[in-house]
Amino acid sequence: MSEQIFELKDVYYAYLGKFPALSGVNLGVQAGEKISIMGANGTGKSTILAILDGLIFPDKGTINAFGKELNEDILSNEEFSQFFRSKVGFVFQNPDVQLFCPTVKEDIVFGPLQLGVSQGETMERLGKYAQLLEIEDLFDRAPHQLSIGEKKKLRWQPYWQ
Repeated sequence: MSEQIFELKDVYYAYLGKFPALSGVNLGVQAGEKISIMGANGTGKSTILAILDGLIFPDKGTINAFGKELNEDILSNEEFSQFFRSKVGFVFQNPDVQLFCPTVKEDIVFGPLQLGVSQGETMERLGKYAQLLEIEDLFDRAPHQLSIGEKKKLRWQPYWQ
């Protein structure tokens, strides 16, 4: 039997407490399982993903992640937070939201450093993949100064694993 990674039970969420996004959602995700969340605009797909990533929390119902109830308190626990963040990531639809540091270089190295990858290893990987992706010339620029194409190029960063 495979391990349950996520479980949403009767989850409700409304933006600003008055704009319903989710109403009684139940969802389970097993280790190794691949799922798709599909629906029309405004049906709560992004809201579900934000809840799964611990960016927002249900107004009603529960979310369990890796056998523990996911809430603000448990994500304040440094040990669990580090474990959770090393297992779960989120790539925003809008690159302007994804990139939040003063420079592109700082934005790229932020994640690995937060996950405990050493400064030396982070910089080594940065150099290797920056050369491969031909993005070195973007390092000192502010993310908001990039073109749409440059932002999309920077979003492809699976090399930190």
